Amino acid sequence: MTGKTIPNKIKGVRIMIFTEEVLEEALNIGRKYLHEGAVANYIPELAKVDPNKIAISKIEDGELFSVGDSKVKYSIQSIVKVILYALAMKNYRVSELKKYVGVRPSAKPFNSVIELELSEKRIPVNPFINAGAIIIVAILYNVYREKTFDVILEKAGEFLGEKVDYSREIAQSEKESSFTNRTLIYLMLAKEILPSDTKVEEVLDTYFKACSILVNTENLAHMSYVISNNGVDLEGREIVTKKESEVLRALMATCGTYDYSGDFAIRVGLPAKSGVGGGIVTASRNKTGLAVYAPRLDKHGNSYSGVRMLEYLSEKLDLSIY
Repeated sequence: MTGKTIPNKIKGVRIMIFTEEVLEEALNIGRKYLHEGAVANYIPELAKVDPNKIAISKIEDGELFSVGDSKVKYSIQSIVKVILYALAMKNYRVSELKKYVGVRPSAKPFNSVIELELSEKRIPVNPFINAGAIIIVAILYNVYREKTFDVILEKAGEFLGEKVDYSREIAQSEKESSFTNRTLIYLMLAKEILPSDTKVEEVLDTYFKACSILVNTENLAHMSYVISNNGVDLEGREIVTKKESEVLRALMATCGTYDYSGDFAIRVGLPAKSGVGGGIVTASRNKTGLAVYAPRLDKHGNSYSGVRMLEYLSEKLDLSIY
């Protein structure tokens, strides 16, 4: 292994070959920043995670390779919003969904009440902030009712490459500390974004459980592969359509790292979705999967070391889509 970028061509798409050496180099870069940032202690259960865990997983040519703590389980948190929107697209056209939640980048934190109040169209600006994701869960609840979370969990397993479960402790911790999310859903009721008969507790419980789904970095690499391979998994099964995967990549590029998305596009140059559990899942059009994990977050809610590892890999392997 030389650690050099090896360009390849498949149907006109430039593929970058990841070597073990390059991934180890990126992991060592990430370790240098493990003291930076802080875990998401506003959810008490998340404050208990080991802040020194770190991992990178990639899938290329159908093979999985990982470095670091790639088997460690953590909560998916906001990364699940990609899966929620994918499920919504199975039931509604994007044009219909845009009546309830926009597709514009956010200039405010992911849980901002002010942004919802000031929204020009009176709706959440995109489905990857909390208000937007809560709306999507409410829409899904109208379709699936009491089976909503079971449907979400099944779809998550398809994206993540194996059957998954959720943490009851984290879901309960989120429920007990959900003051801002409750503010958001009641504000949306007051603004008549949500109908007055919305089952508030059922919607919130479903949302908290979805955010508490347990994953590891290898799961997220599989999710990355699916989105990067136009919705098809390693077994050749269609998880989402080509068009739906295109929409997901576009939203990840513009909205996936919250109000840091512009800076992330410059530093890393890949569509991505982060979660306050410490994971970041990327996407491309190169039939590869790439995900990172480190639980200390920057002020925007993105993994501090994770961003640095992805920045290194992007520069080393010329991964930027821009």
